[in-house]
Amino acid sequence: MSTLRKLYRRTLSNESRYWLYKLRHPRQFEHLKTRVNEHPKGNFSLRGFAEREAIFVHITKSAGTSVALSLFGELPYHYTAWHYRVIFGRKDFERFFKFTFVRNPWDRLYSAYQYLKNGGWDEKDKAWAQTHWSHIQSFDQFVLEWLTPERLSSHLHLRPQSYFLKDSRGQLLIDYLGYFEHIAEDFAVIAQRVNPSATLAHTNASKRGDYREVYSPETIQKVGDLYREDVESFGYGFDSLNRQEVINGKLVAARG
Repeated sequence: MSTLRKLYRRTLSNESRYWLYKLRHPRQFEHLKTRVNEHPKGNFSLRGFAEREAIFVHITKSAGTSVALSLFGELPYHYTAWHYRVIFGRKDFERFFKFTFVRNPWDRLYSAYQYLKNGGWDEKDKAWAQTHWSHIQSFDQFVLEWLTPERLSSHLHLRPQSYFLKDSRGQLLIDYLGYFEHIAEDFAVIAQRVNPSATLAHTNASKRGDYREVYSPETIQKVGDLYREDVESFGYGFDSLNRQEVINGKLVAARG
């Protein structure tokens, strides 16, 4: 990488670089808001976001496929909230209702591990798991020997949930925080705002057992350390939840 490119990356945040890319390719971004990419498991498109003035930040392994198909009939991409701020522009982004679903980090990691080990979404996921995890024989080995802070960014399914929701300054960019553990009631709240006729359908579930049965004290500690921001931001313990809600752009303990 050239010295100039390194300086460019150090000086500008990912979002700032994305804004510059948008300035150079405005038509591409306009097309992105309406195009449909067909897929046997469900078409991908952002057109429903503009139609319903709502943005769903789809965090991996947090029931996002079910939520998106139920509300919009199509799937969004795994863009972060700041990606959407660039795609739709600051004015519409601030005006739209922005929501997500989060999940217990220990549960989510085990789900992601099982999902990728079983082939993932497509051949790309399958090939990635074969390349990186062919020697991994157990979840314990995966956590204790393979998983490191640097490797959290090696696959989208391993990234912390906070990565999807905050900008480079740590500012939370959503209006409503739904919880996987309370998906039925939270979906009902969101649906009233976005699509009152929607009902929740369950799809894309991983083949797995209760996550609490596969953890040891050592793996509990390590995963808690690796995903500390998610644990603290969203109120999770290994098998507990102190629910948070968004008030004026901040996460605070839920009332009632």
